[in-house]
Amino acid sequence: MAAKGGDNASDEIIDIKCCVCAGKNIIRQAEKYCVECQDYYCIPCTDMHKAFPLMRGHKLLDKADFSTHGLQSSLPCFPTERCSIHKAKLLDMFCKNHDEVVCATCVAINHRACQNIHSIPDEVDNLYKQSASDKTKKQLLAAKKTVEDTKKAKQQILSELKKQKQRETDSITNYRKELEAELKRLETESLKEVDAQYNCMERDLQSEITETEKHIDVLEQSAAKLQKSNGNKAQEFVCVKIAQKNVIKTGSSTSTIQKQTDEKISFSADMKIKNYLKQLKALGQLSTAEATYKPRTTAYTVKQQRNIDIQLKEDIRTCYIYGSCFTEDGSLLLADINNNKLKRLSGSTDTLIDHVDLEEGPIAVCLTSQLEAAVSLNNKTIQFVSLGNKVATTRKLKMDHPCVGLAFNDGKFFISDQYRTVYIHDISGTMLNKITTDISGNPIFSNSKHISVSTNRDRVYVADNDKGVITLDIQGNYLSTFTDPDLVRPWGVCTDKRGNILVCGFESSNIVQISEYSKTKLGIIKTKQYPVSVCFSPHQNKLAVTHYNSNTVNVYELE
Repeated sequence: MAAKGGDNASDEIIDIKCCVCAGKNIIRQAEKYCVECQDYYCIPCTDMHKAFPLMRGHKLLDKADFSTHGLQSSLPCFPTERCSIHKAKLLDMFCKNHDEVVCATCVAINHRACQNIHSIPDEVDNLYKQSASDKTKKQLLAAKKTVEDTKKAKQQILSELKKQKQRETDSITNYRKELEAELKRLETESLKEVDAQYNCMERDLQSEITETEKHIDVLEQSAAKLQKSNGNKAQEFVCVKIAQKNVIKTGSSTSTIQKQTDEKISFSADMKIKNYLKQLKALGQLSTAEATYKPRTTAYTVKQQRNIDIQLKEDIRTCYIYGSCFTEDGSLLLADINNNKLKRLSGSTDTLIDHVDLEEGPIAVCLTSQLEAAVSLNNKTIQFVSLGNKVATTRKLKMDHPCVGLAFNDGKFFISDQYRTVYIHDISGTMLNKITTDISGNPIFSNSKHISVSTNRDRVYVADNDKGVITLDIQGNYLSTFTDPDLVRPWGVCTDKRGNILVCGFESSNIVQISEYSKTKLGIIKTKQYPVSVCFSPHQNKLAVTHYNSNTVNVYELE
């Protein structure tokens, strides 16, 4: 092909054309090939290419290096990737000893002792097969998907972490408000005492002032009569004698009153409160992570069983542990409705280590934090207890409905009334929702008992003595009901934090394990008669079961 409009106005055959000139409709013979740009250049265009600072380091091949390819579409085989360490060098060497692509400088510095060093442009056909590219592409896609899945999981964790941060921030703020309310109560009581003391002292002083006023009147009258009797010796004599008696009487009374005039009101602050607060660094303890447990899809089996005596000497009735729950430290809280006590059982010694007397019989108990629990009482009350060295009652919430089953999640209480309703309250006692019917208006509950929150904290399970195990979403909407012939009159319910529900059948005298995801029965653990509560410690793999009118609690070690 003859050159057109260029400097090469001869009849030479153009093997490979300059790409830049071709874009201008000019045909010139290519003399250089740029590895990075993957373009062919004539001499003038090569000079122009070198004029740009960013392109001066590009690898340029001479015509002799690519002329054997014969066609412009067949590009010279030369790497374009630069070394991450030696920026000006191309990765054109392969160290087989280390299975690593390197530049010439890397070879000179780090691979001098290596025996299998190859030039990639010269030996690429022996080093690399197309099938490896296809395989690597699949591996890249698989690796990318794995990383993307990891990213999504981390983003989900971050999203949940933000919610937890807000939840705990609100919890701290609410706790501060509760402390302020307690301080306000103490202030009010102290002011009442000051007012009462002042009123008493004021009453006495006013009485004494009135008495002195009477004496003043008597003395003034005596003085007036004495003055008036001047000139009448007989009358003057009588007035003098009467006046003298009044002076003596007044003096005696005034002497008594004067002894009581040193009155004052004094308030001595209880410095223990202030000093205790000064010792604290924060309003509570912060846990940076909640334990997560590997999901379980198979039935539990009993490794060991223990019957533990939980009766105290001062108990006046047979124990009836209506509700129970494990604490963060592995101890077991037991709500003894017959003896009006919340008892704490050591998880390591199987002995009662503490208890607190309550104003009414406790029914259910659940944790609200690592160091606090809430107990539903038989008088429509939620009693909070601190879980320090000693269990102690703190604040309480008065409700306008019975409180039987009790669960806590994300600052909210889920409370069953033993009948046809489940209530949702915030931690201050404000009612948020009242659940009685499904979306079609049909009654959901008949005889509601204990309540538990799902492993992922997005569901609520209610054991209904008549209907089965009822599942609600976290807003209280009805989702489903589980029934099984082996589960008769479900009463207590809990989760194992591994994706399973454990529910006790009062009349079937067993614990039925149900998968949270498939809602299928996985297994059964037989118990003694009439179980009423069940709780699980995922850290210890322990299951605690309490029974109707029984002085023992059954603890199962599972595997």
